[in-house]
Amino acid sequence: MAWQENAPLMNIAQLHEVLQKLKIPADQYYLHGLFGSSDDHEKLALSIKRVKHTLAFEVYFKEKGQKHLIRAFTTEDEACRYFLNATILNHHGQKH
Repeated sequence: MAWQENAPLMNIAQLHEVLQKLKIPADQYYLHGLFGSSDDHEKLALSIKRVKHTLAFEVYFKEKGQKHLIRAFTTEDEACRYFLNATILNHHGQKH
């Protein structure tokens, strides 16, 4: 059950719901401290930053205290969709 291309805009709470329905363990992802793991170490993470007068959404993987594969988005929807796709690809890769 992936989020459809023409579906309404996705937010972090909806992303969390989809991840739960896909049975992705909450300890494998970090959603700005709101959902998932309580820390962003050794997992895919989505965080929100204030940049000047707007928000920026950052998706990254943190390993040994360093952020890797950082992607920044200007909308929550874009960040959530990217995060969902990356999580699905990573989760399916671990099963094989």
